[in-house]
Amino acid sequence: MKIAILYIAIGRYDRFWKLFHSSCESYFLNDCTKHYFVFTDSKLLENNKKTTFFHVPNEGWPQNTLNRFQFFHSIADQLKEYDYCFFFNANTLFLKKIHKEEILPDRDNDYLVHLSFHTFLTYQKEDLPYDRNPASTACIDRAEGERYYQGGLYGGRTPEFNVMNETLLEKVQLDWANGITARNNDESHLNKYLINRHPLCLSTIYGRPEEWEEPDQPFIIFRRKEATLGFYQIFRQKKKPMMYLFRQINAKIKRKY
Repeated sequence: MKIAILYIAIGRYDRFWKLFHSSCESYFLNDCTKHYFVFTDSKLLENNKKTTFFHVPNEGWPQNTLNRFQFFHSIADQLKEYDYCFFFNANTLFLKKIHKEEILPDRDNDYLVHLSFHTFLTYQKEDLPYDRNPASTACIDRAEGERYYQGGLYGGRTPEFNVMNETLLEKVQLDWANGITARNNDESHLNKYLINRHPLCLSTIYGRPEEWEEPDQPFIIFRRKEATLGFYQIFRQKKKPMMYLFRQINAKIKRKY
């Protein structure tokens, strides 16, 4: 079985690549053939038999993350050579072996797999951080939705992945043309797409922030960006430093209570 790994390392995010790659090689689907497709503005990374680098511009936040759908669409024909595609955040780190039966979705899952912190954190339905702006194509009605999916890990069988990606690209481009940015950018559009679909839902043990103490013994963590990039860089990149800080504090409160 052939697996395509999609990865974005723009700007200082290329600092995460080495550990991501080595841990993915050690722990993720070791009985499959993997190839890495990396989108980066770094000139220090070179192609090899198992990795293809694509040079892309650094357009800043939030364009760099919204551009992922365009990046993946640009290699849609190449991806057809693979059975499944997976996208991982730059700061992903694998800690334990993950096997096919754990993470590959089937027909009951619409051949899609996504990660949700909802399996660990407790939310009231009305508090799920969906986009509620009716002008956005990512808008989700308050009567809809049961779970919020994260944008840092998702995948699927290649035909279904490509269809999802093309749909999301169209939605993002339409919003952008209308001067609209969804509340949580690409993540908001992902959640809109998954309404009335039934992806394989990975629990937080398959991807939790490094600073969380639970669940213990995770298979995957997301490394603290601040430790590698610095708080100033994160604030500057997001362009909304106070909102970013508020979300960090709010997340800690929710974990505590």
